[in-house]
Order: sequence, then structure tokens, then C-alpha cells
Amino acid sequence: MHFLRMSAPSTVAPQERQFGIGHWMERVLEECDKAGRNFAADPVHDLRVALRRCRSLADGMRFIDPDPGWKRMRRAGKPLFSGLGELRDTQVLQDWVERLASKDDPTASELIAFASREEVRLKDAASFALHKFDRKQWSDWINHLSTRASRMQPGGLVFQHLALECWEQARQLHRLVLRNRTKTSYHRLRIGLKRFRYTVE
Repeated sequence: MHFLRMSAPSTVAPQERQFGIGHWMERVLEECDKAGRNFAADPVHDLRVALRRCRSLADGMRFIDPDPGWKRMRRAGKPLFSGLGELRDTQVLQDWVERLASKDDPTASELIAFASREEVRLKDAASFALHKFDRKQWSDWINHLSTRASRMQPGGLVFQHLALECWEQARQLHRLVLRNRTKTSYHRLRIGLKRFRYTVE
């Protein structure tokens, strides 16, 4: 494994903070506040997006920068991300059924009622996951990891290597989908493509 030789510490520029790891880590804290109000569909989605971006970036950076903060941050975000997963799926299901089904469809009505009951239960589980999320530790990591990331030139060889690695992983996942068209393989491809997209962005 080859680690990047880090340059001297530097102040994180506003533009780097806006588009880099610091921006998305701060977004996680902001979205935690929004989602925690009533766990509505949009805030839950936005929080999961911010968490996924942070974890994807950390997943790539930890193989380049030996600082243990990357692995710890990635691991810290997993319980909250997972704790919101079923709630998000249920809210998406409910939204699509309401959009596509007619109001007098008894099957759709039963499905919506079931999803509504599940949503109440899953909001309690999501609330517990949010309560367990250590926001103070997350906040402490923001400046530390932002500073380390700022020592690497955007678009340089390091990030080109990361993007190429993510592209190759997505390519392999696409090959698996062509051979094995299962829900699991499609889900893995979707996650792989998102990771590639987040790395490029």
C-alpha cells in the first residue's frame, strides 16, 4: 500500500471547504438538526446523501493518507446511515404508491396504511440512531480532516488515481449485473456508481 507524503499544514481555503470533505461533514451536522425535527422524507434523504458522501470520500482517502481519522469517521457514520435506511425505503415506497395508484384502489390503500404504521416505528429507531451519533466528535474531525485533505491538489494524480479506482470498481460491478441480474447486484452497482460520482465531484 502506498501512502501520500503529506506537505506542511495549511489553512483550508474557503473554496476547498465549500466543495471538499469539510463541506459535507458540516452538512451532516446541519441535516441532523433538520431530520431530527420530525424525520420527514426530504431531510432524511439529505442526511443520508451527506453521510454517504463523507463515507465515500473517507473510504478513498484512508488508502492514501495513513491518518486514522479517516477510518474512524467512516465507521462513526455507518450506524446513523444504516439506521435511516429502512425509514427512507418506507417513505419512498409510500410516495410512489400515492403517486401511481388510484385513490379507490383497496390494495394501494392497505399498502399505504402499512407503510404509515411502519414509518412511525422506524422514526423511533431513527431517533435512537441520531441520539447515539456523536456530533461533538464529528465536529472535532472536520478541521482535522479538512486540513489533511487540503494538502492534496484537486485534480492531481492522487485524485485521478482515486477516480480511476472507483471507475474500475463500478465497471466490474456492471459486468456482474450483466451476468447476474439480481436486486443485490443492481444495488451494489448503484452504490459503486455513486461512489465514482462523488469522487469525481
